[in-house]
Amino acid sequence: MSARAANTYRKVDLESAPKSQVLVRLFERFARDLDDARRAIAGKDIHAKAASLDHASQIVTELIAALDHAAAPELAKNLDALYRFVVARLAEANLGLSVGPLDQATRVMKELGAAFAQVEP
Repeated sequence: MSARAANTYRKVDLESAPKSQVLVRLFERFARDLDDARRAIAGKDIHAKAASLDHASQIVTELIAALDHAAAPELAKNLDALYRFVVARLAEANLGLSVGPLDQATRVMKELGAAFAQVEP
């Protein structure tokens, strides 16, 4: 399968998936990005570290943008604070080349991902 066909397939698959499944996939990808960033930091691969952390940050930024403050103000406010904490930890890990902040971000996102995984489509 060509790269273009694979990308088209992934796009259609993502667009047709239930929202709860999309969230689960985003949290799983975030975890993979942070695992990649840890390996890159350990191997002193600055470019791979930057790419992984950038992608993880994009995921969290999209999650922030998707919050519906009108529908659930308190929940949205709390999730916004958690997501912004995660973004700050990613920036700290990026600048300090340390995995400690990644561990903090992973814990938060793992718990949120587990909660979203329990939501019925």
